[in-house]
Amino acid sequence: MQNIWKYISNLGLKEKTGELSQKSIVMTNQLNFVIVIIMGLLFLTTFITLQFMHEDMSYGTLRIPVLLIVCFLNLVAARLGLTQLSRLSLIFLPTVVFLLGPTLIGYVEEESYTYYPYFVIAASIIPQVLLSPRTEKYLYWGSVVFYFILTLFIDKIMVWFGPTDFPIIDRINTFYTFYKIAQIALFLFINSSIYYLRTLNFRFEEELNRKNRELDQQNRELKEQKEKIEQQKDELVSKEISTWQKLVNIISHEILNSAIPITNLAGMTGQMLEDESGAVLRPENIGEETTADIHHSLKIIESRTQALINFVKATKSLTQIPKPNIRSISVRDLFDRIAVLYQAKFKEAGVHFEKEITPAGLSVNADLELIEQVLINLIQNSLEAVQDVTGPKLMLSAGKSDSGQVQISVTDNGAGIRDEDLEKIFLPYYSTKTNKSGIGLSLSQQIMMLHHGRLEVSSGKRDGATFVLVF
Repeated sequence: MQNIWKYISNLGLKEKTGELSQKSIVMTNQLNFVIVIIMGLLFLTTFITLQFMHEDMSYGTLRIPVLLIVCFLNLVAARLGLTQLSRLSLIFLPTVVFLLGPTLIGYVEEESYTYYPYFVIAASIIPQVLLSPRTEKYLYWGSVVFYFILTLFIDKIMVWFGPTDFPIIDRINTFYTFYKIAQIALFLFINSSIYYLRTLNFRFEEELNRKNRELDQQNRELKEQKEKIEQQKDELVSKEISTWQKLVNIISHEILNSAIPITNLAGMTGQMLEDESGAVLRPENIGEETTADIHHSLKIIESRTQALINFVKATKSLTQIPKPNIRSISVRDLFDRIAVLYQAKFKEAGVHFEKEITPAGLSVNADLELIEQVLINLIQNSLEAVQDVTGPKLMLSAGKSDSGQVQISVTDNGAGIRDEDLEKIFLPYYSTKTNKSGIGLSLSQQIMMLHHGRLEVSSGKRDGATFVLVF
């Protein structure tokens, strides 16, 4: 039964039909189907009753199957896509079939004078439900006027076409004015109430649709953000894997640089202490030259082993950064400490050093010692970068970005950093200098991350380099 109801309700629906039109079509189909069922049951009951009482079927009974057929044809019309015809037929034909038709051919019963007006009032609800006062205002108000006129004059029409003067007419005429006023008041109350409720419903639907559109937009934005986050997550995972691969390569390279010479020298030293058969030579059989070579090899082994120890210590320092003691520090005091610390080195290297702070009283929340260590690392790199530059310059500057973040910059006029080195420069153990561990910049970046900030770098060809501490 549920499938039948769904099938009947969706007769004539199309994908491109608007939401309001869809509701009207569904309601029309449902009302037609309900009337068909009711009229069918009513006709069956009446027919059985008449047969049992041996009475003939009158037009009053015949109009029941007529209305049933009309509503059934409405469903057929809807099935054929004639949904507008089906709706108009349901709006106007029930009163024609049930009231005007019998009345115009002279079929008027005594009880018709009491229930016909109220049948009209009840039927006037149909266009209220099926028509939109906004988008179908002419048809809507036309149907309201049609039912209002019927409510006003149905009594007169029955009197004009009725073949018999029923006594009830005389009784109604004694209070006809009040009788008709009550009908009009009931008509106006029912129709105005439904009109008001539907207007409220339209407002709620518009507000709901607006909210739904906003939610849909937010959902789309959230979906896009989710996709971006997933994409960024994939990129981060890829970068993390790439970083680990580079890190492993660097560590492997550093270890092999020391392990291979140690292994080779240990093997060669062992061979120097053996004869041709592989037996260990006695001390008196070892010549002075061999002794000197063994001593030299052991010194190299010691040196490379010490390099490995230093490498391990540098690695350990990356994981043993103390927790920052955050407090408000004056940037001017910080710069003055650096200037005093490097005054002699700047003079010795002939470096022109400048400081610039805007505003002059700028302060930053940070750990003084750790940030000082970062600046020392950066300045040390800058001093090395300007060694072979004519007129070397180094500048410390501080200020605030447009977003209010404190930024401290270290700028030099050295040879700059190659593009291929820029993306690797903060990797542990990566260094373009053979005598460096490659820990300084990585350590500085970690210190800034502990301050919830970051260390940025920019460089152009032969334009020097600028490192920026962003807090």
